Amino acid sequence: MSEEKQEALRQINDIKNHLVDKQTFFPYNYKATYVWGIIAAVLTFIMVPIYEKSILWGTVVTIVFVAIGFVTEGIMTKKVNQSYDIEDCTHRQQFIMKSFLMLSLFGIVLSLVLASYSLYVVIFILWLFLCSVGYFSVGFVLNIERFSQMAQFNILSVIVLLGIGYFTGSLEGKSTFLLVVQIFVVLGLSVMPSIVAWQQIKEGK
Repeated sequence: MSEEKQEALRQINDIKNHLVDKQTFFPYNYKATYVWGIIAAVLTFIMVPIYEKSILWGTVVTIVFVAIGFVTEGIMTKKVNQSYDIEDCTHRQQFIMKSFLMLSLFGIVLSLVLASYSLYVVIFILWLFLCSVGYFSVGFVLNIERFSQMAQFNILSVIVLLGIGYFTGSLEGKSTFLLVVQIFVVLGLSVMPSIVAWQQIKEGK
């Protein structure tokens, strides 16, 4: 091996160690976003029927799907970290993971309460808002403008949908407006994040 190549490898290793030591490096497998997109789409269309049968079962199913998402993302994150010789999560990874975990726990508990009053529209609006806040944090922390823009669009949609639902009296029970809200949820939490992830993968970020 030439001296120039050895020096180049040493410099690359020094830069990598510097980044890892400062815990600012954020290796991420954006394919995990596809997993969350599928989970969001599935929950969107099975949540109401399950909650109608049993609020307890609805809560359990939601917990199971969310847990699958976190476990899958954790496995994918661990693999990509190992490719950079990172044994533990970086500070940014921990911040983002814990943020989404707390938002999810809050969403699950509040969904249980809302489901007991058949406020299904509010449940979906709640999840759209909470997940969008999470994506906004991701966009801000990682400086990914696409995630921030997507989150801002979703939050604006939440405000509009909540206003329409309130003034038309469509927040309670099942209605045509519920289907409209579900479409926005699938768009905001499945389609758009997957597109952003695909763009990030394509650009090699």
